[in-house]
Amino acid sequence: MGYTITQVETTPNPLARKLIVDPAPGRIVSCFDVSKGSDDPLAAAIIGCDGVTNVLVHSEFISVSFSEQTRWGALKNQIARALGDVDG
Repeated sequence: MGYTITQVETTPNPLARKLIVDPAPGRIVSCFDVSKGSDDPLAAAIIGCDGVTNVLVHSEFISVSFSEQTRWGALKNQIARALGDVDG
């Protein structure tokens, strides 16, 4: 089934984006350590993308932070592919 990004919003942090996805995650999970990953499949799929530094899965959205060297356009495409493979 997977998730689809329906909207991307900027945040006050220029190195973070707010993703509105369908279906809505419906849970709250945070992952701040790329090396440890996450037990949550949605957070794990995103934190595994190159350049992602942390992920907050909220019941209604996902916040993704990324490194300064990361180009958002390429990362967005990588995240979209990863989300499409996650079982909701």
